[in-house]
Amino acid sequence: MAERSDQRTRERSQVDTEDLQELLDTGPDVDDVAGDSTDAPRSADADSGLVSGLRDRLGSAVAGAVSRPFASIRSRLGQLFSVRTFGTALVASIVAAIGFGFAIPFVDTLGALVGIFAVGLGFGLVGDRRQYLELGLAGAATAVLGAVMEFLVIALAGRSDLVVLFGVSSGLLAAVIGHYVGRDLRSGLTRDI
Repeated sequence: MAERSDQRTRERSQVDTEDLQELLDTGPDVDDVAGDSTDAPRSADADSGLVSGLRDRLGSAVAGAVSRPFASIRSRLGQLFSVRTFGTALVASIVAAIGFGFAIPFVDTLGALVGIFAVGLGFGLVGDRRQYLELGLAGAATAVLGAVMEFLVIALAGRSDLVVLFGVSSGLLAAVIGHYVGRDLRSGLTRDI
């Protein structure tokens, strides 16, 4: 009897990938899965359990082989750029730009840049890691949005490239310099004397 179970095990392990794919696509045939026709046929529940088990194993093997190279790329990108930090910085920059724009009444563009600088400063004081890319992009997007809205007539007249260039450069600089100053202040405040 031991030879019989050993024989079935060998027959099952000799199924090649084409038979496995055919088995997954068409469903199991009792004679192909069981080995020979002298065995008692299995129920449909056992066959569907076998197919779902094979499908799960094959799916996890393929997913593991495919996801390994992308996992290192995702982890590197996660270290370089955080979508959550960017979203938070963008919302904070827009709110601060509007708030500081109202606080400094005559030069609201300067107030918006001060607001973007303040957000960069705050992220530098609070954060443990460098977030220059996220804050720079958020500051640039906020400044472009503010510049286009403020100079809407000029933007619609066809000279929007200068407005966008001014917005990108000023917002990027304000956010990055603010973050640098914040990180420098944090380093100076937390360093032992």
